[in-house]
Amino acid sequence: MPQSHRIPLKPLQGFDWSSLTGNAASAAAYFSSDYMYAFADAWTFSCFTEYGNKAVPSLGQESVLYNTSYDQILKCTGLDYRMERHLPAEEALTMIRIELAQGHPVLVKGDTYYCPWFPADYGRLHRSHFYLITGYDDLTNHLFCTDVAYMTYHQAQSVSDFSLGFAGDLLTIQQNQDQYSLPSQLPDLYEVLTRRATNNLGLGDEAHSVFDSMRHMADSFIELDRLYIEQQHHASDMNLLNLELLYIIQARIQFLHLLEQKRASKDSFMEQIVNAFHETVRSWTLVRTAYLRSFEPRVPREPLLNSIAEHIRAIAALEQSTAESILHGNRLRDIMHGYEQQSRPAAER
Repeated sequence: MPQSHRIPLKPLQGFDWSSLTGNAASAAAYFSSDYMYAFADAWTFSCFTEYGNKAVPSLGQESVLYNTSYDQILKCTGLDYRMERHLPAEEALTMIRIELAQGHPVLVKGDTYYCPWFPADYGRLHRSHFYLITGYDDLTNHLFCTDVAYMTYHQAQSVSDFSLGFAGDLLTIQQNQDQYSLPSQLPDLYEVLTRRATNNLGLGDEAHSVFDSMRHMADSFIELDRLYIEQQHHASDMNLLNLELLYIIQARIQFLHLLEQKRASKDSFMEQIVNAFHETVRSWTLVRTAYLRSFEPRVPREPLLNSIAEHIRAIAALEQSTAESILHGNRLRDIMHGYEQQSRPAAER
């Protein structure tokens, strides 16, 4: 008898062109909001230096800018998962049906040429892409897909299209039934902020200041733009520098979501930090918007790119000030805590 099944799993916002990270987070969010803690180190930046651009080989890699990976996201949420590689499409379809019948979404690697929710790619352009299978319908012989790309929810994909585009990789995801293997206690937000501020200032395990890296990126912005235009043999907004700017924005959005969703409701200091991150997300968004505009006809590119570099330097100053404020606030809290301890009667200590 024909069967159908759908899991009400919706894509998370803020993950454009982050198919693996974003769809893994979307699957994890279906089970628990604790997935957000996987982005506790997402306030970071690639390592640009004044002696050369060490970050160039890693530009446009989402795992670098989010400072996390799909397995960290799933582990953080206490999920069991298993990656199957080099599967034939027929075997993958059997596995998908079994998993969906148990209420488990499946992450697959496919080809946008066979994904009908990609209007510019479908039937035209081959690109590797990860997306979620959340349902099937035997009567129509379709699968249903969720994808952070285009905020796709329950988009039908024919079994034929799936089979032709499937690249052999499949990730099964389910809740962990072993209570002893769940993640340890989740970190306090102040611990998260203090660790990132310390590292970002170059005072912790990371040997460089990310704010210096931002300034070095600004200094070499025109050179980076030229490098990637030469690689593509023509001026195009679809280059790795554009992708880098997008991931910088999105990583900060996810870090901001963690602060907003997990903070105490009446914490005035945390509210100030959240407002600062709203401003830095807005500022990086303006930078990327200006960079995209630089590819429009008759726009004088060099003056605009110089202006973008100045904006990046201003953002570096803003983010560095935020990091310093976090450490200063942390020291004040430690002093006040020590004072309160000393003020208490000995019997209460």
